[in-house]
Parts: sequence; structure tokens; C-alpha cells
Amino acid sequence: MVQYDREKWTFDCEPTLSDSQVLDFCRTGYLVLDGVVDAATNQKALDYLNGDRAANPSFMPEGWTEADFERVRGSHEPGTIMLEEWYIQNVLLNGAAAGALRSLLGKSVGMPVVVSKHSTACPAPAQEWHHDADCVFGPELYFVEAFYYPQDTPAELGPTEVAPGTHYQRTQRETHEEGVLTSASAGSIVFHHQSILHRRGASTATGTRHMLKYNYWRTAPPVRDWIVEDEFDFHTAHYGGHGQYQYCAHLFIGYAARGRRFGSWAGRRGRGGRRIRYGGRTGMV
Repeated sequence: MVQYDREKWTFDCEPTLSDSQVLDFCRTGYLVLDGVVDAATNQKALDYLNGDRAANPSFMPEGWTEADFERVRGSHEPGTIMLEEWYIQNVLLNGAAAGALRSLLGKSVGMPVVVSKHSTACPAPAQEWHHDADCVFGPELYFVEAFYYPQDTPAELGPTEVAPGTHYQRTQRETHEEGVLTSASAGSIVFHHQSILHRRGASTATGTRHMLKYNYWRTAPPVRDWIVEDEFDFHTAHYGGHGQYQYCAHLFIGYAARGRRFGSWAGRRGRGGRRIRYGGRTGMV
């Protein structure tokens, strides 16, 4: 059950990801939850974005006028949708999404304060590969970015394309180079590390592709309080290939709040035979 604190704009619930799933997110940088939002909510979201649904905000921000409300609703950052109770409960606090976020960001997850509307008239070419301007590279995870698809978004509608494993350091990729399309059914939510290299994929179908983007953030220190797998071994876990494993291992072990306590040789051997040592220090290895 999701516990929602409207005053603090946070939530808490039981974590739903396991050691292996959290490590997979650390290694690849993304997670797709397919079709987790119900059809009625998806239709409400589409109607709201298309201007076909009347606004019914649960509250009006202090100092706002009706003109302010309409201006924001019609902008590329329609934060007014986050005032709708149906959107708060069924999208922002979606049960499947909340459990994953609780696993990745710990207790009392901070909820989004800004939402961006990425609506594209299709067909359209692919964007250039890019890191978001406010990305932060390092061995900590303070934010998780979410993409919500209120409609079926197959490859033909140009879903977001990600380059797995590019969230550790700034990376360049040519336009013709492909990544992984986050194609998904209506009601899907895609989480990714805020710094991952990504772009809007090329679309060939005709129509409008809607997507909403927003961030959740950490308010509590990291700790290994997700679903612990008895057989999980920090020493032999797969942290990625050469040039990646040291970053992934540092993120995951620090993520599990073991960086200051795990004073033995950890991680896996890379192609050069190197291991990663975690003593009592923080920072990149």
C-alpha cells in the first residue's frame, strides 16, 4: 500500500525490486514497466493533453489566477496535470511504479514538481543523441527520471531510445548508431538514470505521440532495504564489461550503503584482471 504525504509531497511503500533487479538498473540505466497504468487513466491523460477534458484540480497553488492556470496547462510543461487527483493516484503514485521507485530511491520518495510534455507529430526523424543539460555523473543516484506513455507507443511512433550503460560518463554517439527503443503498450512507465544518453526515436507512422517526463528524487540516505536475495553474492555479481564494471560496482555497492562497511575485495575481474576495492572511502575508483 502506498502511503502518500500530500504536505511533504512524498510517498512511501514496500520495495518491489530485488538485488538482481537493482543491480540491473545500475548496470543498464533503465527499467520498463509495461502497461501498469489502467486504460481509463490513460484516456483521461490523453484527453487532458489534447484539451478535451475539463480541469478539476485538487487544489490551486497559492497566488495563482485562472489565467496562470490556463497558461501553464497549455505550455510544454503542463504541471497542472499534477493537481488532478486521478493523475496523482494512478500515475504519480501508481503501485507498480511506486514499488520500483522505493527500491531505487529509498524511503519517503520525493515526488515530481515539474512535468514536461513531449508530444511529437509523426512521422519525424530521430533526434540527435544527447545527455540532458542538467545531468550529473557520479557514483550516487539522487534522481530517477520517468517517461509515461498514455498510448501504445510501438517503434513506428518513435519511443524514447536509450543507450544502455552510458549514464556513468559523458558519451558521444553518431545519429546513425542505434540504441534500445523503449517501445511499450499504453500505460507504460519507463524509468532511467537521469544522465543516460538518449533521444526520441525515428517515427514512420502518422499521428501524435504523447509522452510525459518528470523526476522523482531521494530524500533518505541509501540503504540495502529492497528485496534481499539470500544467494546474491557481491563478489561474483555481474557489474558489466571492461570500462563499465568499476563504475557500476561502485554505484551499486555505495547504493546499498555498503561502501563504508564492505572492506574486502569486491566486484569482478575486468579484462585487465583488475578488481575493485571498497574500504572506507567514497568517490570514484
